[in-house]
Amino acid sequence: MKKLLIALVAFVSLTLTACGPSKLEIQEMSAMCDVTIEVRQVLDDSISLYVGNMFFLNAKQAVNEELFPLSASIRDPMNIEALARTDVIGSGDEFIEYLRKNAPGAVSFGIVISETASNEIGFDEAKIVAKLTAIFQKMDGGMLTLFHEKGGDVIDAKKIF
Repeated sequence: MKKLLIALVAFVSLTLTACGPSKLEIQEMSAMCDVTIEVRQVLDDSISLYVGNMFFLNAKQAVNEELFPLSASIRDPMNIEALARTDVIGSGDEFIEYLRKNAPGAVSFGIVISETASNEIGFDEAKIVAKLTAIFQKMDGGMLTLFHEKGGDVIDAKKIF
């Protein structure tokens, strides 16, 4: 009887594991995002950076009760070290406009929670995901997917809307 029960539990576990997206599917979902917001700890810096179609949200800025005002700088992907002006983003609507400067017509967004974000004192993943979700819900017809990153790889995906 115990062997049958153990076999049943193992079968159910394997079945549920097989239902989730594969590593390749997760990577494809991540690559399909027009703009990705990656929340990570940025050492020796206090601003967030927008590079290509990636917005690196400094976890230090994400621990505040309010996300805004948010300091951000657009950087050239070919020369990320070149300094550029820092903009102050005052609201969720301004944040979406800021993201769309370099990605006009963006409708598919991703939020990546980096493994380093939890190193920031006071960081609460649920709060930052809720704040960003509220911002992107204002878009009509948009898509938002939550990812987690570990060791430089996206390891899971959850479609928020």
